[in-house]
Amino acid sequence: MKMAKFKIWMVALTLLMGVSLTSCFNSDNDPTVTGFAYGKCTDFYPPTFQLFNGQKLVVSGSSTTTFNMGEIYGFYYQFDSELQSPDAASITVTLYNGIEPVSINAKGNEGPVSASESTKANSAFYAFSGNVSFSSGTVNIDPIVVFDNEYIIVTPVYWVKQESSDEKQKEELAKHAFVLTYDLESVKQGDTEFVLTLNHVITETSEDPVARNVYTSTSKAYRLTSALNMFGLKAGQKPTKIKVIGQVNTSKNSLEGATEQVWEYTVK
Repeated sequence: MKMAKFKIWMVALTLLMGVSLTSCFNSDNDPTVTGFAYGKCTDFYPPTFQLFNGQKLVVSGSSTTTFNMGEIYGFYYQFDSELQSPDAASITVTLYNGIEPVSINAKGNEGPVSASESTKANSAFYAFSGNVSFSSGTVNIDPIVVFDNEYIIVTPVYWVKQESSDEKQKEELAKHAFVLTYDLESVKQGDTEFVLTLNHVITETSEDPVARNVYTSTSKAYRLTSALNMFGLKAGQKPTKIKVIGQVNTSKNSLEGATEQVWEYTVK
């Protein structure tokens, strides 16, 4: 029997395909470009977001009063390609259907932080890199390092319980944390490889066994600046390679039988 799967949000799909901006024309005769982007907030009046390729989207008509400078946001947008070139250095856009930008920055307790017992994984991922099959097709979910190594964006695919209502589903999703950790004690002078561990930590309130047998995904942006600086102080130099490791199990939500998945990045 084929395992049930959650539909993946378009937000995640955009990242999975490794692009910072995707857009399409609504029809041959319609000049309106509709798309989705991840961008770093560089100004909040008007809200301005820098994409991974350096292009900027200036949002007109947002009702959000506070954006956090420097955080990564995802949002749907539209603009008229007859009035503005899609290749312009800066484009003024409106929000598609009024959907406000959402920050994907990891929570403060999700790191990067020093490894400890409280941050250690108690559950496996389905995957956090490589190709994953969803109902919409097979997509690549490799992490990406952006903005001159300031951020790493990861798309964990993980096991959840499928609930009967939206409210209960939100409660279930809130139990999952994705903590990125490092071990500075293992770093020696002259080391060039910075190892990060992605931990899936579930905070469970029920004493009864919980069946988590479907998988979904999320996107998390982790700011690397401080962790890279600490590595440099300990190793005496910047790393030339970043390695992310995590425990994955494509059969069930358990560390039993899980294997180690590794993703590597050569620092540019």
